[in-house]
Amino acid sequence: MKIVVSVLFSLSLFSAPLSLKNSPYYSPKASTTVIIFYTSWCPPCKRSLVLLDTLQKSYPKMVVHRVCVDDAQSQKKAVPYGLGQSIPIILIADHSGNVVKRFSALPDQSILNALVQRLEEGRLENGTLPIDRRLDTWKMDRKGM
Repeated sequence: MKIVVSVLFSLSLFSAPLSLKNSPYYSPKASTTVIIFYTSWCPPCKRSLVLLDTLQKSYPKMVVHRVCVDDAQSQKKAVPYGLGQSIPIILIADHSGNVVKRFSALPDQSILNALVQRLEEGRLENGTLPIDRRLDTWKMDRKGM
């Protein structure tokens, strides 16, 4: 019984969407916010940092927060954002501060670029328009009929 309860508790703990709105990482003027939790000694982390630097040059409205978790104090601060056993952890948030994607390894450059491009265009992670913009487009299309 204890195992079932703890599994259900841990599932409910991580099932809610993560928002950056009440965090120091929220940037209201950013079209996309990226947070990377990394260590200074990790080769995939170093490659991820280079990848994000390159990506940031292509998207000037994108904000990248680099959080080094080499010490125990910074690791504790990163736990609410999903820091566990693996690094790097990369969180991608839309302009509203809602985390839409979490990478727990070095992401493929083309996948990351496509995701940021969709967010820059005001689209959802999957490329569709948000529901309010879809309804507005549908209404405009109906007027011409």
